[in-house]
Amino acid sequence: MCPVSILLLFSGGQAKTLMFVHIAPEPDAVGESISTLKFAERVATVELGAAKSNKEGGEVRELKEQVRM
Repeated sequence: MCPVSILLLFSGGQAKTLMFVHIAPEPDAVGESISTLKFAERVATVELGAAKSNKEGGEVRELKEQVRM
């Protein structure tokens, strides 16, 4: 039997997320397929906040330089 791919589209605020879920119809893969679908269901409930700028202050840069030495 052929595996099945499912495309899920999640929309929240101004962002959209695509997730491809790959499941197999073989009886010996039922447990993993159910686990994969449950994971996709949990992902659908995640709410992300607004993206934040990743800026380092001077002190952080100095400490990183000390660690590299």
